[in-house]
Amino acid sequence: MKLELSDEELLADLMDTLARHGCLADRIGSHACRIAYPRTWTAREAQLELRFFLRAWQANHPGVVAVLSS
Repeated sequence: MKLELSDEELLADLMDTLARHGCLADRIGSHACRIAYPRTWTAREAQLELRFFLRAWQANHPGVVAVLSS
């Protein structure tokens, strides 16, 4: 999945947070990264888990816009 973040300075922090939860993240641009969550059985399950992690992270970073796409 691709993740785009409105604040490039926080992308590394988000990637680190996702890594602590078992996600694999590779930066692909100043505001974007590719994310995989290998602990899931299906793409749908991975998407649900990633959205959960992202919402939890955003709760501590109000105003930051994140767009997750396949």
